[in-house]
Amino acid sequence: MAETMDSQPFEIEVNVFKLIRAKRWVVLRMISKVQDFPKFMPNVVTSRVLETTDEGAVTEWHVVFDGIPIHWVEEDTYDFSNFTLSFKAKAGDLKAFEGKWVLKQNPNGTEVHVSVRAAIGIPQLETLLAVQVHSALKKNFQMMLDSMEERVIASRYASFKRGERKDILGFGIIGHPYNLNHLIRYLKLLKPDLHPVSKDFLAKLYERVPSYKMYDIQEFKSATGKKTRGCFIVSTFVPDMLSLGLDKVFEKVVEACRVAERNEVGIVSLGGFTSIAGEKFGKQISEAVNVPVTTGNTYTVAMAIEGVKKACQLMDINLAESTVTIIGGTGDIGSACARILADLAKRVIVTGRTPENLKWIQVQLQRIGSAKIETSLDNNQAASEADVVIACASSTQSIIDIHRIKSGAVVCDIGYPKNISYLEETRNDILVFSGGLAELPQEINLGFDIGLPSTKVIYGCFAEAIILDLGEHYESYSFGKGNITKTGVEMIHKLGEQHGFKVAPFYWGNRLITEKQIGEILKNKRLTPVK
Repeated sequence: MAETMDSQPFEIEVNVFKLIRAKRWVVLRMISKVQDFPKFMPNVVTSRVLETTDEGAVTEWHVVFDGIPIHWVEEDTYDFSNFTLSFKAKAGDLKAFEGKWVLKQNPNGTEVHVSVRAAIGIPQLETLLAVQVHSALKKNFQMMLDSMEERVIASRYASFKRGERKDILGFGIIGHPYNLNHLIRYLKLLKPDLHPVSKDFLAKLYERVPSYKMYDIQEFKSATGKKTRGCFIVSTFVPDMLSLGLDKVFEKVVEACRVAERNEVGIVSLGGFTSIAGEKFGKQISEAVNVPVTTGNTYTVAMAIEGVKKACQLMDINLAESTVTIIGGTGDIGSACARILADLAKRVIVTGRTPENLKWIQVQLQRIGSAKIETSLDNNQAASEADVVIACASSTQSIIDIHRIKSGAVVCDIGYPKNISYLEETRNDILVFSGGLAELPQEINLGFDIGLPSTKVIYGCFAEAIILDLGEHYESYSFGKGNITKTGVEMIHKLGEQHGFKVAPFYWGNRLITEKQIGEILKNKRLTPVK
């Protein structure tokens, strides 16, 4: 045990700060409950009150600072009227260790300021290890503040899930750039003279950027007049980074959900490739965060099916007598579309990348639908036979040769990023449109170009969170993979209609497809397939 502290100079000084969205007395109570620290601080081995005094307490601590075990006994002084707590070690492994917690009022909560001073007191080591100990102390106290915030958030959401809705309100939308070129375009908007950087360099930098809130949607009004609020959160991830593995995507999703929690929203939806993490790690995500999370895939399916029905009417296609090909039909969205269309079409061809998954989906569809079910590993061949093509595969690469599509066919591009509908227009005898999109009851600005053609149009996955919030259905509506049901699709579609959401107009890229243009497509329709 080191000697009792004296007035030796301090070699290490640490200051940390955090704004916690809670009242000062709530934070003060957490700090003063010394015995609770091991419950929420994994590096606190033990912490206990040895005795109480007129001004505070004497406490004993065993803590691991970045792998270094440290023990000390401190005297704590509480100044509750000024929301200040001071501590000074009386004995311990460090020559000197003292500090102060100061809680300041803020319109958005409580500013927590922590200042710490320490001295190692071991000749030579105090010089050699000062930087490491400084880093360990700062990391520890920052983690302590983060853990307190997490406790506040967990308590607030626990009350919310019990039906107490006073603090939690609104929706969160999580999106990301659809590729590195998209990210570069955005950065150039912020800084037009941005100097050229390599994509490898940018990807590695972006990987280290924490998720953040980009835009507050101060008010969103339903067609019923009901109002809510929301925010758009950027998950600092691009599909080009998938080589890092799905575990990294999972980490990014959890990080973005925690941003949503700090903004006290009632439900959050995963957009783009982050929904893959929702499909694969649905249970783990729900265990890691407090806010209900939905992939938004159910409403995406609802809008895709509605879009296909509308397009078939405009193109004089009898869906009940047609062949439908679903590219990427073993995924969550594709398999859901297949299950619904198995009762609406005459023949359904499902494509995928693995024979095992195709065999599984074929058996499932044959049990539930009246259509003839076929599978294929060849996207182009399957597309050439179809009256309707639904592209569900999420890929940064081309998934289909547009020249192989049957003349007069309808092509609904649901994938993200849009794989077919943003190609240069090279066919004037097929109807290609971006599918899974919803038209909103009011314009919405997300503060970021997310590849949509209009401020009144939004991805179905994003719309699902807004609709669920308006309907006060705070649940993981779309969860895991293969769980989307026809009933679920019908329910979310009906709820969306009640609040003024409907299938979006048809767009080929950013270009609105008019009825006149559809008439021209019909005129150009040929009776024989394109080779």
